[in-house]
Amino acid sequence: MGGIGKTTLAQIVYNDARVKEEFDVQAWVCVSDDFDILRITQAVYASITSETCVITELDLLQVKLKEALARKKFLIVHDDVWNENYNDWDRLRRPFGFGARGSKILVTTRNEVVATVMGTLPMYHLNHISEEDGWLLFAKHAFKNAHALGTEHPDLANIGRKIVKKCNGLPLAAKSLGGLLRTELNMEEWEKILESELWEFSEQESSILPALWLSYHYLPSHLKSCFACCSIFPKDYNFTKSELVLLWLAEDLLQPKKNKMVEDVGEDYFNNLVSRSFFQQSSSPHNESSITKHDLIYSECSFTMHDLMNDLANESSISVSL
Repeated sequence: MGGIGKTTLAQIVYNDARVKEEFDVQAWVCVSDDFDILRITQAVYASITSETCVITELDLLQVKLKEALARKKFLIVHDDVWNENYNDWDRLRRPFGFGARGSKILVTTRNEVVATVMGTLPMYHLNHISEEDGWLLFAKHAFKNAHALGTEHPDLANIGRKIVKKCNGLPLAAKSLGGLLRTELNMEEWEKILESELWEFSEQESSILPALWLSYHYLPSHLKSCFACCSIFPKDYNFTKSELVLLWLAEDLLQPKKNKMVEDVGEDYFNNLVSRSFFQQSSSPHNESSITKHDLIYSECSFTMHDLMNDLANESSISVSL
């Protein structure tokens, strides 16, 4: 399922110090809907060599990649793969056969057919997280004092546990709703989330998780418009804070405030959306700084949207335009 934590788990493995010691080179590629063999190969080559890839002829590029991987033990992650065509995969993997023994390719996908086509080992199915783990994740994002885990606000904690139960073990849902309620200590607002009719949406009515619709529905209007503007980004697109703030500025979406520069207003909007889990730090291996650091770090990192958040942005942009 989307939002169950496939990419997050792969990223934890990819960045683990023991894994880094085990392999000579690593590469991470966000594949998504567009299984463009040239683009994917360019991304792997650039990651392996730490050079910008300007080669546009696939056969030549695969020769270069084969040379770069020859006799090296590598780990390559293909994240969010949808393509079921074995011939495409067979063509893409040609250079990978020249690495050292023990090289690995890790694939994340929602499609078991993809896993069967690309895999040589049994697939690993992620289970939903337990209700207690969902609560711990929700509480971490919902309460400023994460160590207290809601004991400072027992009435809210009681409602929060009921909300988590409706998240059905999906980490992204628990995280996004926890971020939504982080600054809200009014019990009535928490009850609105719990009793919302949006929980009743079926897959036929909307492909968006109800929890994500709730996260968007209860955004302030100015943040709704800014988030909907992100629908112009393709899936897995990496952007920086300054890039997005300039886009909002060009679209006249930033509301001026006294004694505050409009760019600073945009930064506040951006940080607010990050805290609510609408944006997440890119899974690129070149961006490992923690988003829990000072806000200044945000401007130095690239960000992306979870593919379900990208779907939400597209749906919300339609509703905003209507």
